[in-house]
Amino acid sequence: MLVDADGSATDWLVGYGPPPDKFLERLDKSLKGVDTFKSLSERYAKEPKNIEVLFKLGQKLESRYDEENQKKALDLFKQVIAIDPEGKMGTTEYEKEKVSYTEYAEFSIGSMSIFSMKADPAPLKAFLKKYSESAIVKSAYQYLSYYYQDSDSKEEATQFFEEYIGRYPQDPDVLNSYVSRIIQDKENLDKGIELGEKIREIMKYSPRPSYMKNLAELYVLKGDKTKAEELYGKDFMDGQVSRLPYNLIDYAQFWVKQKTNTESAMEMAELALKLRPDNSYLLQSAARIYCQLDKVDKALEIFGPEFIKNHLDKASDLNSYAWFWAGQGNNLESALESAKKSVELSQESSHYWDTLSFVYSKLNRNEDALKAAETALKLAEEAKETYFIPRIKQRIEQITKAIAEKK
Repeated sequence: MLVDADGSATDWLVGYGPPPDKFLERLDKSLKGVDTFKSLSERYAKEPKNIEVLFKLGQKLESRYDEENQKKALDLFKQVIAIDPEGKMGTTEYEKEKVSYTEYAEFSIGSMSIFSMKADPAPLKAFLKKYSESAIVKSAYQYLSYYYQDSDSKEEATQFFEEYIGRYPQDPDVLNSYVSRIIQDKENLDKGIELGEKIREIMKYSPRPSYMKNLAELYVLKGDKTKAEELYGKDFMDGQVSRLPYNLIDYAQFWVKQKTNTESAMEMAELALKLRPDNSYLLQSAARIYCQLDKVDKALEIFGPEFIKNHLDKASDLNSYAWFWAGQGNNLESALESAKKSVELSQESSHYWDTLSFVYSKLNRNEDALKAAETALKLAEEAKETYFIPRIKQRIEQITKAIAEKK
């Protein structure tokens, strides 16, 4: 609430959603008197037929969600429609698309009718019939779905949901709204399972737990608990848990690369490590994030010499560790120790010798780097690793050039 010195309301902002700078923009506009309750009320007193003022003041009052203000908003929206029934006297935005004040007013009247004490779907259904291709249509259907979730008429509910899924047959949220009604009625279970399986197919690479729960519940209602457990049992949840840390670290890597939202990125990286504290990939990924944020000490804390002490028998971990720190140009003595240990454990790996060469070159020990690279090339040629040979030859050229320049 924003109030004057005498305590009278000048404006209000209902609800908050990130990012904070967008909310601050809204607050700044209110402080400057742009489209506030007070400024719109003053304009309305002077221009009672101004359709823009009528619409914006109606929206402002509607946002309070109390009966008195909703009634005032309803009256203002009706005035908008009466003045401009064809919707030709001005537009506003809905999800970045232009819609007329009249169209939006009709949608708002329908929405208020759905969520009033005596819910009535008729105005919103009339809106859908009149504006079948509107940018607001999907929201109108969604609001009606809330009404028909609890409607006493199963027949009307079924008719609505059949129409709804017919309009959006590939939208899991839409399909699931019908599934929820079927579960509630405990009837038409085969239809529910058909929809649930379709949702499962649409989202097969990233199933949403709540949707899988609904599908499992349908099978339970059908008396098939074995199928329910197959879909939504321990294996399903183990999969969710195992994927989550990788999703979190992917999120963190993305935002650090964008150089924004980094606080959230670090939080998610840390959460990933809490879930899988011994996972080498996650530790290395988090260390890279910290290095990108100039927090090398934090990177060394989670993926430094103490980490590698517990992996001295794992050549692949040693190699990854050495390659990572050589790439960072930091912690190079520990990287060298790890690279040497990795080739000791697996002397026939061209990749491990290549890593050793990389570390030596970062330490400006070019003669040692050249020997390691030549060994890597020999092993790669013996193993016929044709994809890898050009890269090693390129490294040898670079090292040879560096030695010549130094001389």
